[in-house]
Amino acid sequence: MKKGLILILAVAVIFGVGFTAMAETREFTGYSDANEHGYVEAVVTLNGDSITGIELTEYTELGEAKGEGYPLDEWHEAMEVLPERFINADSADIDTYTGATGTSEKAIQAVERALDKAEGIEQFDGTFLGVSEVSERGNRGIAWVTVEGNDIVNVRLEEAQDDGEFKDEDYGWIHYHFAQNLVAEAFEILDRPDVDTYSGATGSSERWIEAVNNALDKAGWDK
Repeated sequence: MKKGLILILAVAVIFGVGFTAMAETREFTGYSDANEHGYVEAVVTLNGDSITGIELTEYTELGEAKGEGYPLDEWHEAMEVLPERFINADSADIDTYTGATGTSEKAIQAVERALDKAEGIEQFDGTFLGVSEVSERGNRGIAWVTVEGNDIVNVRLEEAQDDGEFKDEDYGWIHYHFAQNLVAEAFEILDRPDVDTYSGATGSSERWIEAVNNALDKAGWDK
């Protein structure tokens, strides 16, 4: 009787290990809200329902990944420590890293959204940063897009020059300034990502349209 019980338990353990090994590995990407300093992207790897991997990338307001040259030591420490905390907690519910609170909060939100995607949630409310490809002249469109449900409720548009600086009120092409306001309003009023370009600032308009679409992709917005 005991031998039979032992055999049954052994078989159960073997099959249990087998089922664990066969658990589906899935990967989900989530994005935090963006502010004037950028946003965080989290790539979360799940084995079954358990977090087995976290890859965090923080992007600047220009859509460029912060890397080895970023000057804040606490930031580098946080980017090493935070993934371990998520994995150990098997959750997005972790403490922020002292000295890199803003980055930590964005990382937590990005991981939460990635885990929400694993549960079938595809669209998120918030403010998302989108960027266009860089033009031949080194310009890129930047868009902060706030969405609520299926509505575009706020759009801020900027254009960065090849030196990384935004065109400001001193920029001499008047049509650029008209376009910057009118194209943003068109996105909000028409509530869609395919607005018309502004005559006199066609290149800027096209880059903004691309940037808005990039932001909406991060929101999972149904276009």
